[in-house]
Amino acid sequence: MITEIPTSEFQDRIRRVQGELARRGLDALLTFGSEAEPQFVRYLSDHWPAFETAGVLVPVAEEAILLIGPESLTYAQSRSKIAKIRQILEYRESSEPEYPGKPLDTFTSVFDEISGGRGVRRLGIVGYPITPVPVYEGIRAAMASGEIVRADDILIGMRMVKSENELALLREAFRISEKAVEAVLNRIKPGMMEVEVVGIAQEVMYRHGAEYEGHPLYVLSGRNSANAIGRPTLKKLVAGEVIQLNFGARYGGYSSSVGRPVLLGHMPDDVRGLLQMGLDAANKTMELIKAGVAARQVAQAVHDFITARGYGPNILYGPCHGIGLMECEHPWMETNSDYVLQENYTFQVDSFLFTPQYGARWEDGIRVTADGVEQFSTYRRELIVI
Repeated sequence: MITEIPTSEFQDRIRRVQGELARRGLDALLTFGSEAEPQFVRYLSDHWPAFETAGVLVPVAEEAILLIGPESLTYAQSRSKIAKIRQILEYRESSEPEYPGKPLDTFTSVFDEISGGRGVRRLGIVGYPITPVPVYEGIRAAMASGEIVRADDILIGMRMVKSENELALLREAFRISEKAVEAVLNRIKPGMMEVEVVGIAQEVMYRHGAEYEGHPLYVLSGRNSANAIGRPTLKKLVAGEVIQLNFGARYGGYSSSVGRPVLLGHMPDDVRGLLQMGLDAANKTMELIKAGVAARQVAQAVHDFITARGYGPNILYGPCHGIGLMECEHPWMETNSDYVLQENYTFQVDSFLFTPQYGARWEDGIRVTADGVEQFSTYRRELIVI
């Protein structure tokens, strides 16, 4: 069983990026990554920033460089698959320590390094929505009159089709997440706090080899279960209320999430109807997905399926989103999506319906195949009353 992406695959990714840079007439590509959003940096280097931020600079023909802050050198050296590392002040912590007297590189010096002193005239930026102002201003100052081009689509497109190594890591991440769900269902009871239940899941995930959580773990009960995005609280669990569980382990960089709505003691009839609708919609989504099918066709069919049963007003978003280095990543599957499903795309089938009082999400990982889907998680995809 592999535990990480091999160095050779990182090197192949960089070569593919360089080919695209040449095709587009770009001198280099620069990614950005942070502790919470490491995906673009980790995809090319396996470096996962902590406290500081980071970037990967890929020139069209020269060796790639990992760019880090003033404090991360020994940490980066211990994990980066890119040998050349440079330290730049703009990647420091957000509290902006000054490091007086510490010799550092600059964007100007690294741009000169990769260009033989000519500078970079056309630079592709990846991670545009998350790049902070100080980093962008540093890049802009070093570019003089050069052109900065948004190039997120280069890495987004590469990341959508998963390699066999990526799929192996995803399968293991989901296996660990299912272990967490199983442990919680065996121990959960009224009177526990939401955060207390999260602790059970965390202990199991780390014991089974997770490197971290793939997302903030959800134990959202009662009114909290109506939150599409939320965090667990000190609220105590009550019999008869929906308790939304979403547990996701990160393994070798790759994230997962298994979502199950659960009730303790009994399930009211109105709740049963909504939960059954969500489960049926998740199953319908998996029935419709296969390579060659238009994404919008799947999304529209699931939307119509839910609406025909009277639950149209309870829909918030489409039936799927991508999963990989992030628990939620491209591509989204909506009624206005304009792409066709390809083999080895990976998705979270994410069936979420909500009312003002409660909500429920069924969530499982899948791989698109030529004739359907490979399911990464199947544990207790059923109405659960404990």
